[in-house]
Amino acid sequence: MEILYVGIGFLMLIAGRPVYSVFVGTISFLVGTYLVDQITILPPEWNSFFLPMLFAIIGVVLTLVFKRWAARVAGFLAGGIMITNLPNAFGSAGYWTSPYLFAAAGIIAVILLFIIFDFALIVLSSLMAVTLILSYTRVGNLDQGTIFLILAVFGIIVQYLILQYASPSPD
Repeated sequence: MEILYVGIGFLMLIAGRPVYSVFVGTISFLVGTYLVDQITILPPEWNSFFLPMLFAIIGVVLTLVFKRWAARVAGFLAGGIMITNLPNAFGSAGYWTSPYLFAAAGIIAVILLFIIFDFALIVLSSLMAVTLILSYTRVGNLDQGTIFLILAVFGIIVQYLILQYASPSPD
């Protein structure tokens, strides 16, 4: 299952803002994985895959209907999930589980998404993707902080370039 999280993380690292339904779908998938333990719809071995996929599909459909509002709600959840899982991404065994910290990070993410939507979504999706990738991988003797920084800068640059050059210029 770890390879799925890493793959989703790399997908969000590249296309988090240019196709923000990927961002919303990924966050919905992560919410679904959290809720697997609380909701039992199918047998346990099926429930751990199909329930998160159902949440992801619902998130993508909501993105098609509500556009930026769905991205803002996902941004709130992404801010909280990211700050909660950040210690794990840097190789620590602990999590920050304070609901106040989750809410504060989510509110900051939403405020930034209201003020500067494009750039905030690029940075938020890149940081969330790197957190997701590094939470499920360990890269030999390399420093996790250095890898975090390299991947985050890579994601920000790639998403910015895709966003700039994906639509034709009026000139």
